Amino acid sequence: MKSLLLASLLITSPLVLANPLLGSWEFVEGKYAVEQGFVTAKAPELTSVKLITATHFNYITQKNGQFHYAGGGQYTLKNQQFVETFVYGNIESLLGKTMAFDYKIEGDLWHHSLTENGKLVEAEVWRKID
Repeated sequence: MKSLLLASLLITSPLVLANPLLGSWEFVEGKYAVEQGFVTAKAPELTSVKLITATHFNYITQKNGQFHYAGGGQYTLKNQQFVETFVYGNIESLLGKTMAFDYKIEGDLWHHSLTENGKLVEAEVWRKID
């Protein structure tokens, strides 16, 4: 009985209902700023899985079937922004960095984009897999 009560509380928790990002996501495509303009990436050449809990995110990425990078940390949702702070990972320039991504959910797709100084830095699309 206690398990049933706990399960129903978790299912109807305001945090769960208010956070559409909770769960597992797979990378669909991305666009990234470079000095010469933009580069793009798409699955299956670049594959990545991102896990979102109530307070943390992490991801692991492969390029052409080989380990490419991984990382994660803490995040908050604020004013339609996914604000992430990298705590661990193999890209040293991201460690300790906080970035605020605008996001929207359309069906099972999560679109997010990062703009700095009025310029697009990256835009990605992820598909919910759980």
